[in-house]
Formats: sequence, structure tokens, C-alpha cells
Amino acid sequence: MNAIFAIAQKDLRLLFRDRGNMFFTFGFPVLLAIFFGFVFGGEGATSKMDLALVNESSSELAAGIAKDLRADSSFEVIVMPTRESAIDLVRAGKVTAAVVLPVTLEDGIEGLFNGSGIPIEAIVDPARRAEAGLIQGKLNELAFRQLPKLFGNISQSAKLFDGARKSLSEAKNLDPTQRLAANALIFASEQFMKSLPQEADTSEPDASAKAWSPVNVSINELPARKGAPRSSFDVSIPQGIVWGLAGCISAFAAGVVSERARGTLDRLRLAPITRTDLLAGKGLACFIAALLVQGLLVALAVVAFGSNVAQPFMVAVACIASAFAFSGLAMLVAGIARTEAEANGAGRGAILILAMIGGGTIPLFFMPPFMRSLSNASPFRWTVTAIEGPFWRDTPLSEQWFPLMVLFVIGIVGFFIGSRAVGRPFSR
Repeated sequence: MNAIFAIAQKDLRLLFRDRGNMFFTFGFPVLLAIFFGFVFGGEGATSKMDLALVNESSSELAAGIAKDLRADSSFEVIVMPTRESAIDLVRAGKVTAAVVLPVTLEDGIEGLFNGSGIPIEAIVDPARRAEAGLIQGKLNELAFRQLPKLFGNISQSAKLFDGARKSLSEAKNLDPTQRLAANALIFASEQFMKSLPQEADTSEPDASAKAWSPVNVSINELPARKGAPRSSFDVSIPQGIVWGLAGCISAFAAGVVSERARGTLDRLRLAPITRTDLLAGKGLACFIAALLVQGLLVALAVVAFGSNVAQPFMVAVACIASAFAFSGLAMLVAGIARTEAEANGAGRGAILILAMIGGGTIPLFFMPPFMRSLSNASPFRWTVTAIEGPFWRDTPLSEQWFPLMVLFVIGIVGFFIGSRAVGRPFSR
């Protein structure tokens, strides 16, 4: 029995002496618990969906919908002057969707009784299809809130029913019986609205209006680029590229630390080669492997899945910047890791953390605002942004330089710190 306790005591001491194992045994689970706690609740912060709003109409109806949309707790609204500028934000991935209140919105009042309805448009990022249903439901709800105001306003309701009669008289797809029934419905609705108090509570739609569908919300994806149709793999391939780069970090960082542990690096340094040259050679191998992974995935997207690369040259530049950033990170992990176990743990653990805060495992939409701001520290976010821009978003060149510069800075900083740290005495 004493032998059993002695062995257990020895193994626990070894565990506690290894800072890497200590962190990934005790610290890392705590970080995961805190991270998911913030994501799925945190301090009560509510994640908002970013929308670009364009109001092309000067009507009171459009003004009311725009006001309610800006005040809704589900959205962070950016008001844009034109439809094109709003679509550019969607294409650049800066907002989930562009909501357009067209100039014909008020004209839709006249079609409430013939099925055409009040038109509202939404252009959605194809990478955010899951949120399209929520946007459509919210727009219907906000438009419904304006109906009591229309019916409660004498001039607006008079215009509504006069327009409905005119629209009905011009309809050619109704037989006499249907036309008579529709006229009777308009007359009955008009008399009912006149009987309502003018100062009614408009915080909720009328119960009769809830079963009525006078709003026509159209959800469309970004206009397709010229050439081959956009493939759904345009969105998933950049994610696969990121995980391929992550694998390069784990493989090369662990390999460098293993050579340090076995004394291989010390023997190499006896040759006429500087420490910086030695680490540069290791980084170059990681860089080449990262380029091969990216080239394989891009070729797979184009050949096997019919993806249409919008800007091939800029995709190549983005791949080079990403490979450089991740090879620098690999050298950083290799330089600061003190044991093989720490390298394996730190490499995989750091990658997992960066992937989580960068949207690699949980979409940024589900994160609270401060977590989305924190994601700017993750190379995962900048890699996806840099590759998606020229790959399928067709982002203007003026907006592509910043993520590329961030990736190059990450690579330079990683290589610099790694080259300094790799010369420190190695802990066994």
C-alpha cells in the first residue's frame, strides 16, 4: 500500500512541476468554462445582429419602421445613404444583412387587400443564411406595429381604402363574385376602422391584423458575381484553410521542441549557422506546408465544387499572408515552449482558444459584443477575412489591405519572439 501511495505522490509532483501540464489540466478547463459562460449568457449582455438600413421612402410608414428597427434590442443598425453602399457592407462581411425600405413602400398600402402587400427588402450575406428567418420575422413584426397608426389616422386610412378600391377595380384576375366580396370586405373594414377610437394603444398590433398578412418581406442573397454561379463551398473552404494552417502550427512547433529536447538543435548550432537562420529554415518549411494546404483546398473548391474565385491574384496574396502569419506563430510556440508536453499542449490549446474567439467553432453572431471585439486578437478571424474578401465576396481592393497587414505583422512578431526565445536554456 505504501508503494502505491509513493508512486501516486511521485506522479503528482511531476504533474505539478510541469507548467504546461498544470495549465492544460487545471487552467484550460477553467478558461473554457468562463468562455462558454460569457458566450451563452455572460454578464447579461445581448448579442445584436448588425444590419445596414436604407430608407428610400419619405413616408410616415417608412419612418416608423426605421425608428422601431433602430430601437429593437436584436439589432445594431447602421444607416446607409444608398442601397449600393449597404450591399457593399454585406459583401465585406461587416453586417449580416441590408434592409431596404423602398420608395414604393407607401404605394404598397393600396395593395393591402389584393395580396401584394407593403414591400420591404432584405439582402442577406450567404454565410449568414441561418439568421435570414429571424430577420424576416422581425421585419414583419415591426411593419405590423405601424398598421394601427395607419388605420387610426383619418387621412391615411382614407387613402388606404381609396387605393384599395382603385387597385381592386384594375384587377383582371377576379370574377364578379370575388370582386363583389372584396368590395364588401373593404366597406366593412372601413366602417370598422371608423368606429375605433383615434387614440388607441398602438404598442401591439390589433388581434385581427395578426391573422392578416399585408406585409411582403422579400429575403434575397447577395447578387451573384459575373461568371459561374456561387458555390456553397465558397463559405466553407476558407474555414477548412484555417484548420489546415492550425495543423501546421501543431506539427512544426512540436517538431522543433522535440529536436531541442534531443539535442539536435544544439548539434546544428555547432555548424556555421546563426540561431536566426536555423529558425528561419524551420519557419520556411512550415510556410511551404501552409501554402500547399491552402493551394490544395482552393483547387478542390474550384475543380470539385465549382467555386468561382473572384480575384485570383488577391487570393494568392491572402494565402501567402496567412501562411506567413501561421508559420510565425508556429515558431513562437516552439520558442516559448519549455517541454515537449508543453509544446503539444500549448500548440493545440492555444489554437483552440484562438479558434473559439475568432469564430472558428462558434459563429461571431452568437457572441456578446465584447467577445466579438476580442476576436480581433485572433489570427483566425483575420485569415478568414483576408481569404473570403477576394475568394467570393469580391471585396474592393481598398478594403483588403488591412487584414493582410495584420497577418504580416502577426508573422513578424511571432518569428521575432520565437528567435529570441529558442536560444534560452531548455528545461527537461
